Amino acid sequence: MRKFIATLLVIFLVFPLLLSAQAVISVSSWALDRQFYIDAFAQEQVFSTLTSGPMIEKLLYDQLNLPPEANIRELKSVITAALTPEYMREQVNAIINSLFDYLQGKADSFSPTLDIVPLKTALQGDQQEVFLTTLVAALPTCEPGQIAGFGGEGRTACKPSGVSDEQLIEQSLKPALPGIIAVIPDEIPLESTFTTFQETSRWRSFIPGMAVPASIVLSLLVLVCIAVCAWYITALIADPSWHVRLQWLGWMLLIPAVLVFLIGFADQSGVPAFWIRFGLERANLSAVPFGSSLGDTIQVVTTAALPRVASAFKMVGGISAGIALALIFWGIATPRRRPEQIV
Repeated sequence: MRKFIATLLVIFLVFPLLLSAQAVISVSSWALDRQFYIDAFAQEQVFSTLTSGPMIEKLLYDQLNLPPEANIRELKSVITAALTPEYMREQVNAIINSLFDYLQGKADSFSPTLDIVPLKTALQGDQQEVFLTTLVAALPTCEPGQIAGFGGEGRTACKPSGVSDEQLIEQSLKPALPGIIAVIPDEIPLESTFTTFQETSRWRSFIPGMAVPASIVLSLLVLVCIAVCAWYITALIADPSWHVRLQWLGWMLLIPAVLVFLIGFADQSGVPAFWIRFGLERANLSAVPFGSSLGDTIQVVTTAALPRVASAFKMVGGISAGIALALIFWGIATPRRRPEQIV
């Protein structure tokens, strides 16, 4: 009867708890590590997607007050050439650090910004001539009654009629470029991109007075404590002899440990990468930010992240399996006591 009750506890309580605890420990080892995300996003594909998507177009239209019909393809190419991988890496890292500072309670709000000081410096330096040429080419000719310039509130940019592009560059834009660049802010706020995240951020303090990482760690400790108690009590119920109890402890821990280890092995073998690629190939990403190139970026990032994820699962599963085997052999080596010797 004792073993029957213990078996039911193992199936419906101990096994799910031990498996969940080991899985959560594996996930928390990288999910709460900001360096994990910095390394995962440090890929050339990520930087090329950021510069080829609508972000640059929005920056040009908003900051230069260009009309929607303006052809900015060449201008966008010049701006993109000035955005080096090193610069984009710094911006991505800054956004990740800003997010983790917010989650860890070091900042009251998540307010990512795009630092464009290096871009402004490049446009006043060796990229000045090419930038001005493409900028003037993108400007539409002013309509009758429209004031030439880069517009203002409620007005769009245009160039005067009857003036060649070369004259406009040499006589007007080159002398005025330092002032134009100075008007553009050094940092472009990106809060609007994360509006949904900000509006649903009440979960950030789901344990009052604690930041998200601390809340998750505390929840993990509670889960592990419950799992260990249920694991130990079930072994006590299973048999009065420690010869049997230790073996029950070992086998109850070994099965979920092997499953966790197999999850890590599957991650490393490329199974998740295959299904991610399978899903992305059938997903319609034309309406999402950065367009269809987002799919390639997700695939590159997940491919870079999977080795760390797999290592975490294999490490936790391997350590748990080692403890389980030690308990099993300890139980086998423990002499079986006669009923009258059992206290």
